[in-house]
Amino acid sequence: MKLISLLLLTLFLSACNFGESPEEIAAKKLQEKKAFEEKIAAAKEVQLKKIDAQKEQELAKIESQTTLAKLEKEQLLEKIKLEAEAKKESFEAKLRDLERADSMEIKRYLLLILFLLLVIISYFVYLYFKRKHDDQLRAYQDNLNKYFHQQENMTRMRIAEKIIDTVASGKLAKEQESELIKALSGNIQPSQEPKLLTETTEDAQIVQESKK
Repeated sequence: MKLISLLLLTLFLSACNFGESPEEIAAKKLQEKKAFEEKIAAAKEVQLKKIDAQKEQELAKIESQTTLAKLEKEQLLEKIKLEAEAKKESFEAKLRDLERADSMEIKRYLLLILFLLLVIISYFVYLYFKRKHDDQLRAYQDNLNKYFHQQENMTRMRIAEKIIDTVASGKLAKEQESELIKALSGNIQPSQEPKLLTETTEDAQIVQESKK
């Protein structure tokens, strides 16, 4: 629009110079041409400056957008980094909890196994001492039975000796001797000593005391 206005202005001025000489007209045209070229140059310079200014604005805008994008990218990366660290910490915490739970579970199993081993060992120890005690008790009972059996045999021998001595003394009647011999030939128990033998022994003791 400015260039068109300048051309119209030049034509108007040319129309106003019909009464001048050719040299003056040529000089004026030359000045007008210079002025026009200067104006064109100025207009171009203004236009270039505007273009440069727009270019700078665009560059500044692009740079601002780039900086903003870079900042947003950094913020996004920082956010992703923080989220990753948070997830990592959460995962590590869960892993520690699982390891702690596994450790407790292993300890429980070990304690249970140890308890079972103690129970089994205690049971076998109990069986060992019980068997040992039973063996000792059995041995004591056997020894006691042997002792009583020995005492019983000695008592039987003593009774048999009394019967033999009494019969050999010849102081008894035939019926009494037969009774003692029958008792001797039988199984004489220590608690079943013949009454006749006891009475005879007591009588013999009385006779011996009277002789003294």
